Amino acid sequence: MNGIRTVGAQLLSFATILGLGVALVVPICAQVAKSALGPVGTVWGGEHISLEVTADGATLEFDCATASITKPLTVDAKGIFRAEGTFTRERPGPTMRDGNPAASATFSGSIHGNNLRLHIVSGATNEAHGDYVLVRDQPGRVMKCR
Repeated sequence: MNGIRTVGAQLLSFATILGLGVALVVPICAQVAKSALGPVGTVWGGEHISLEVTADGATLEFDCATASITKPLTVDAKGIFRAEGTFTRERPGPTMRDGNPAASATFSGSIHGNNLRLHIVSGATNEAHGDYVLVRDQPGRVMKCR
């Protein structure tokens, strides 16, 4: 009978250790899926650009455009990223009935500490839309074209 108690105690200890291991690993895995830009609602800003982290990725505002990154942003070991999304030009004055068409876009750059460098190209011709430097938790300085 004593051997059964010992085996039972060992199984209970194993189950406890396994449960603790799962409890520690699950939060770590959940953090990997988070955006490198920070939690939802985090703001990054710079000259002529503002970025806000969303559950799906991020939304961006420019002086005369809007954009979206369509998945949470991930970076490699060097802080470098590349993400897909859309870029939509805005123009002053009346807009067309169907609005301004969104073009597929590629967002690339790097994140180091609270600084983000961003390069954007869009469309079939990979038209460049500029290089930006953004700072975490700083409002962007955007003057919307109207």
